[in-house]
Amino acid sequence: MRSMLMLGLLGLSAHAMAGEFTYSGFATVAVGKVLGGSNNAPLNTHFDCPCYIADYGQGAVYEREWSLGQESKVGVQGTYKFTPSLSATGQVVARGVDGGKADVEWAFLSYEASPNWTLQAGRKRLPMYFFSDFQDVGYAYNWVRPPIDLYGWEIVNYNGVNATYRGDWGGWSAKSNLFTGREDSKKNRYSKIYVDNAQDVTWKGIMGADLELTRNWLTLRFNYITSKVQQWDHTDGSRVTPDPSSDKTAERQDIYGVAMNIDYNNWLIRSEYSVFDRSGYSYRSRAFMVSTGYRVGDFIPSVTYSRYGEHNSHSPDIQRDEGLALTVRYDINDTSDIKVQFDRFRDRSTYDFVGNAKQITVSYDTVF
Repeated sequence: MRSMLMLGLLGLSAHAMAGEFTYSGFATVAVGKVLGGSNNAPLNTHFDCPCYIADYGQGAVYEREWSLGQESKVGVQGTYKFTPSLSATGQVVARGVDGGKADVEWAFLSYEASPNWTLQAGRKRLPMYFFSDFQDVGYAYNWVRPPIDLYGWEIVNYNGVNATYRGDWGGWSAKSNLFTGREDSKKNRYSKIYVDNAQDVTWKGIMGADLELTRNWLTLRFNYITSKVQQWDHTDGSRVTPDPSSDKTAERQDIYGVAMNIDYNNWLIRSEYSVFDRSGYSYRSRAFMVSTGYRVGDFIPSVTYSRYGEHNSHSPDIQRDEGLALTVRYDINDTSDIKVQFDRFRDRSTYDFVGNAKQITVSYDTVF
């Protein structure tokens, strides 16, 4: 599977001998524009609509003019192995949407405690979704981007510790991860989509676990995350979450998810379902996607449907939307591809959000 191939490329340095430094990298050059939409009003003061949200977590939004900066990026990962069981890994990613500024996405120590267990401490990607660990690596999947109705939230990374288990369970290849930590996001990029003023967001007391099972052509994944959420207005420091009138200092959230992927002969099926539950203020969202593709030589055409919906009894402003994506991927060679994707976004929200939109994107992905 392509996901397994990409994990192997990014994890190449794990096989380095003691005292050796190894590296790998990836890049995406993407250009796109909104072809049309139903909303001609600005989205807050940041974006002109018609517009299309391409990446919630990074605040990437396409407008009516061709843009090269929203999803283009380059990343480099390096690992230094101190001993056969102890290593340090770092990953830096520069994004066009952030003006090419380089951010540290990964920075952690790894200790192989046994053939089955690895202990890690530092900064990593928060594993909310199946593609979270390699969401930045366009070559790892068949879309230009993972479906936006499902992928993307206010926190992307976390700082903490984790223990990873790998083993064989009666013919099933098993991988499980236990983790805990926190993340503090200043001038949060996700919040820029929804409000004018910059927001600071903290997820603290993050605890979670996931389990991935693979056998032949089938991969299953289950995950659960819980944490406390706090949010402030960056300008004046006023509290946003929990509600200022509440005597609580933080709001609890629980995240559940399940994914099922199939690689059978030339058929490629991707599906995932996720729930975000913040019952403290009666908020709950559900999102899912299903995608079907078929390999024809070096081409993989695919169709993807996704949907997002939320419930909040404290507010009549409810976001609901659905997406349909038609994608064609062409593999240039074993390390690069070209993709063309058409997206139709339907805004079913009860308030004036982004409106309907049609989007075209062309991308080039490579790993090295």
